[in-house]
Amino acid sequence: MGKTKAGLVGADMEAAFEVRNLSAFYGRKHPKDSGNMVLRDVNLVIPSGSALGIIGPNGAGKSTLLRALAGIIPSEGEIYLFGEPLAEKKRREIACCCALMSQFFPVGFAYSVRKTVEMARYARGQRGMRDRIVVQRSLEEAGLQELADRPITELSGGQLQRVFFARALAQETPILLLDEPASSLDLQYQAELAELLIRWKKRQTTLPDGRTVPNTLISVCHDLSLALDLSDDLVLLKDGRAHGSWNNRNLLHRLRVLLNRRHQRMSDLVIGYDLPLLLAEDAALLLLSDKNDLDGIQQILL
Repeated sequence: MGKTKAGLVGADMEAAFEVRNLSAFYGRKHPKDSGNMVLRDVNLVIPSGSALGIIGPNGAGKSTLLRALAGIIPSEGEIYLFGEPLAEKKRREIACCCALMSQFFPVGFAYSVRKTVEMARYARGQRGMRDRIVVQRSLEEAGLQELADRPITELSGGQLQRVFFARALAQETPILLLDEPASSLDLQYQAELAELLIRWKKRQTTLPDGRTVPNTLISVCHDLSLALDLSDDLVLLKDGRAHGSWNNRNLLHRLRVLLNRRHQRMSDLVIGYDLPLLLAEDAALLLLSDKNDLDGIQQILL
């Protein structure tokens, strides 16, 4: 299977990630026919400076792909981070390049919000004014100034999600890996998060070795509208395999074609900026459905 490209990699644009024949699993190592295999033979090129959304049905391997890119689960195949093998990098080197915000938030100790965000600076190995500036800016961008001294054990789910988002920002990496970043947020904070990330992905970040690279955003979103807002391209996963990628404009066109075959008026399914009122999982199932048997997607649309 050829590589799925989130964009074209030109001479002046190196890949943030290049993935070759990636298979990932949980637990101890098993053969590829094991039930523990979650990703199978995924090939992907993600250019530096791009914004990629990952969609797919539940259990497709979306979160697992993010964890594999972050180097925190066992995998087979090859992952290159800015052209260098991920497997040969130390944990701190990876943490200086990419920050992962999981959809699960471990709360084992009653650290303050500020202390929790400060932990992101450990990978940089710095202690000083720069750390304080970055942490304070991250708290402000996540709207947490008034909660900075509160223990995280006293926060709501939405507040806690904002804390770990602020920690990902404070890690000051050129790559953000976000797993359902808005799942616990109310509509106001979802909109603010989208605006913040749209600004963030236009910036550049300096790596510890002195290289300055454009920011790269890789996200898994349950809400297709948010996925389209944050991403330039979408990759579709199902059963642990990449089944194709679309530029957002092409994706909307393909959804319209499939919906029209069901005699559905697209005007009844869009809001705001011409974004479909479909969950990302539903859109993925629609794209994967048999073109000759669209009645099979009735449960998605009705």
